[in-house]
Amino acid sequence: MPKYNFNTCCEALLVQYKRRNGNAVARHIRGVCNILMNGDDHVVQAKFGGSVRKGTYVTGLSDVDVLLIVNQSTLKNKPPADAIEYVRGVIARRLPKNPVEAGRLAVTVGYADKTELQILPAIRAKSGGFRIADPGSTRWSNIVQPERFAENLEEMNSALNGRVVPVIKLAKAMADCFVTRPNRKISGYHMEALAVDAFENYRGPLDPKAMLIHLLGHSIRAVMTPLNDSTGQTRYVDGYLGPAGSRPRIRASAYFEQMRAKVKTCETRAEFNSLFCIGA
Repeated sequence: MPKYNFNTCCEALLVQYKRRNGNAVARHIRGVCNILMNGDDHVVQAKFGGSVRKGTYVTGLSDVDVLLIVNQSTLKNKPPADAIEYVRGVIARRLPKNPVEAGRLAVTVGYADKTELQILPAIRAKSGGFRIADPGSTRWSNIVQPERFAENLEEMNSALNGRVVPVIKLAKAMADCFVTRPNRKISGYHMEALAVDAFENYRGPLDPKAMLIHLLGHSIRAVMTPLNDSTGQTRYVDGYLGPAGSRPRIRASAYFEQMRAKVKTCETRAEFNSLFCIGA
């Protein structure tokens, strides 16, 4: 039996994530986009966003965001709530066995393989960026720049030999396993933003264990204060945790500290499996 090695196990797990993700996600995205592109007189254009765009998607843990550009359709002149309801209705009629739910910003479509697609109706601005539903009103939002964050992450990942994105995938999976209560989970975008903050001036080793320990250690402190949202969609990436020093922030900080301790002391394959809920 080969000797246990944390980094080797991480690399094998990342291969599994990649193998599971690609074909199914692409197939679901093509299917739902074909449904919408052929719906009535509405001419739409789909653009990948979210974790698929950034390469941090993990099956069952990440929402797949699809920006549905409606500039050339009659949806452009309707309130965003009407656009969202139209998208929900079209998909629900074509996929009657799938759960299809309309939220304040997007429509979520669930699949049997645990993939979730989040479809966000958006208007492309002439000056760049997009307008999406403004959750605080009945209007389209101010211009948001989702590409800005993705480009920053891509640059950082490239500068660190492509190691940041894999570590984000591992951190997302670990956090999802460790934080079991749905109302206390760390959002995927929040984890990505913490990673960009953590690795901005990183000069340490580029193996998964060292980088996970660094990310989790940085997050213990960083999560205690709100983190600005560079896309302009919201004021803070982690507004769901409340103001600086709040009880949810203290609890999230404790989660990160406990996860870091488990990574540092992980010495067997069984302990590794428990970190990522493998076989659970």
